[in-house]
Amino acid sequence: MAPCLHGIERHSHPNHVVKNQRRRKNHQPSVGDALIRCKGLCKSFGKLTVVHDLNLAIRAGTCFGLLGPNGAGKSTTLRMILGQSPPSDGVLEVFGKDIRRHGRDIRARPGVVPQADTLDPDFSVIENITIYARYFGLRPDVMQHEIEELLNLVELSDRRHSRVSTLSGGMKRRLTIARALVNDPELLVLDEPTTGLDPQARHLVWALIQA
Repeated sequence: MAPCLHGIERHSHPNHVVKNQRRRKNHQPSVGDALIRCKGLCKSFGKLTVVHDLNLAIRAGTCFGLLGPNGAGKSTTLRMILGQSPPSDGVLEVFGKDIRRHGRDIRARPGVVPQADTLDPDFSVIENITIYARYFGLRPDVMQHEIEELLNLVELSDRRHSRVSTLSGGMKRRLTIARALVNDPELLVLDEPTTGLDPQARHLVWALIQA
């Protein structure tokens, strides 16, 4: 299996996306630099080969969709890129570093929107994002300013004190995206970001991602 990787057209909305974020000037990489490079990348579980001989380069300032049928190895590929699952063979470099040698450093840098809902339903919107922000050691004043910006970005400022369990599916996805951006990542990885959402909610999520 070799997953297909396509540049996203303006109205093309694949459900597996790897997007370089350049929201702040001090994190702007040079266009053309390869943030992710795979050469002969393989992943096997026992005798089952899930990813075979994947070759690609994802460059700074671009948005890519990883397309394929269920079970094709898309999520497995994303887990390898994020340092969550070691490759069985081949070369995988993220931010110019070998994933096997620098996995810990690499894991701390991307923003991730997972396929499953990992928000705490008993906490409020602002509590969910604040707890996550603390993992990155941000100063309280910087963290507060960043969170306010992100809540405005995802249009959830008026729901800041609402429990997550009261939010719609679309609101939860937008909150998850805001949480993924709290460390101002150089790379944003989204796995099935619009699964289960109605058309209006999908439109809002993709408009946010394309912003």
